[in-house]
Amino acid sequence: MTEGSSFFLSYSRSDERFALRLARDLRAEGVAMWVDQLDIRPSEHWDRAIERAVRECRGMVVILSPRSVESDNVADEISYAIDSGKSVLPVMIEKCVLPLRITRMHVIDATRNYDKALEQCVASLNDPAPQAPRTEQPRSPAAGQVDAEVVNAAKRQLATIVGPIAAIMVDKAAARASSAKDLHALLLQHIDGEADRERFLRLFPQSAGVPPAPKAPVASTAISSAEIDSIARILTRYLGPIAPLVTKRESRACASINELRQRLAALIPAEQDRTAFLRQVAVGA
Repeated sequence: MTEGSSFFLSYSRSDERFALRLARDLRAEGVAMWVDQLDIRPSEHWDRAIERAVRECRGMVVILSPRSVESDNVADEISYAIDSGKSVLPVMIEKCVLPLRITRMHVIDATRNYDKALEQCVASLNDPAPQAPRTEQPRSPAAGQVDAEVVNAAKRQLATIVGPIAAIMVDKAAARASSAKDLHALLLQHIDGEADRERFLRLFPQSAGVPPAPKAPVASTAISSAEIDSIARILTRYLGPIAPLVTKRESRACASINELRQRLAALIPAEQDRTAFLRQVAVGA
C-alpha cells in the first residue's frame, strides 16, 4: 500500500491484536491504512520502512493504552507527525494518562463500544477537513502566526524551567501571539521566582526589555488554596502528575472556582471523562 495516500497506524506491540483488528476493519470501510505488520515486505529494513511511512503518510492513527503511552517509539512517531503538520487521530482502548502533545485533541473512546469507535474513526478519517486549510475558522491575522520552529523551540527550552506543562503553556500562548517576541512575553508572566525569570531571559534573550502581557485582574481570595488542592487531586486521575501544576497556573487567570473547573475540564480529551470530572469537582469527590 502506498504510504503517501495512507494513514499510519502507531501502536505498542503489546496491543498488536487490537491494532490489526482495527486496521483491517478500517480497510474494509475504504480507509487506506499503512500497518507495519501488513505492509513491510520481508526484504525491507524494518526501521527504515517505518521511518519512511511516518514521513510520507497522509495522517496518523495512534492507539492509546498504558503500554503505548510508555513506548518511546510511539512518542517519537506522534511527535514527528505533529511537527510535520499531519493530522493525528488518537483512539483510546484502555484508560491511561494522555501524552501531553495530544491532551487537547479529540480522543475516540474505544474502551466500551468498539463498533461505535470504528464508526467514528471512519467518519474522521474520511473527512477531508483535517488535510485541508481550515478556512471555516480563520484566525485573526494578528494572532496565532508564530513560526512552528519558534513554538517547538519554546516548548523544549521552557520545559527546563517549568517541566512537562511547558507544552500546554506554549500552545496557549502561541494561539494569542503574533510574533516570537509576543510569545515570549506571554510566557514570561507564568514564570515565578526571580531566579527562574532570569533563566528564562537567558534562554530567550530577545525577550529582554519586553514587559510581560498584563494578567487579567483576579481577586487573590477568589479561590482558596484548599480548593485548588482539592481540584488538583481529582484532576490527577485524568491528567496524571502534572495536574497540580496545571491547576495552580490556570487558577491565576480565573475569577471564580467555577471558571477554573471549566478551564481544567477543557484539558481533558474524552467527553465522558470531562463530564465525570465536572461532577466530581462540584461535589468535592
